[in-house]
Amino acid sequence: MTDTDERSFQMVRDSLNEAQMTVRAYDTRAQIVGVGYIFALGIVVQINDLLPDRVAHPLALVILSWAVVIFPIFHFGHVLYPTRKTAPEVGEELEARLERVHYVEPERYPSAAALRASVLRCDPLDEYCFELLKISRLRELKRKRFLRGLISAAIAFVVLFVSHIGRGIYLG
Repeated sequence: MTDTDERSFQMVRDSLNEAQMTVRAYDTRAQIVGVGYIFALGIVVQINDLLPDRVAHPLALVILSWAVVIFPIFHFGHVLYPTRKTAPEVGEELEARLERVHYVEPERYPSAAALRASVLRCDPLDEYCFELLKISRLRELKRKRFLRGLISAAIAFVVLFVSHIGRGIYLG
């Protein structure tokens, strides 16, 4: 490899490491924020118990409560679902010529010798570029889902706040 090739290879490898760390960080953030949201709902329930009781439409209240409370939890759980295998496709023409030795699927290589032969045939820069694109698309998918979770949690808290204010004014 020339010096330029080595620098390019190192840059792509460093970018791939950063993208993988960011994907894991979104998983951790979603778990932490999801748990924090659930704990915050406990405080909201305690405040709700202090308000006067009057339920005009119990079915509507149950449906609204489940939609407001459960939907953000679903969003934070949804961040965890996409994995590297389910990440958006990068491109069939690129995938067709790769040996796929960076993310080894055991069913593709029946033996260590078969894997070794593939490693010797592959172009490392192409393999890393493919993985970087794949992980970067996964990172963006998780980022969008995490933001949706934050937005739905914020909306839930606003709805709960408004309902508590309304209940306090209406029944107080």
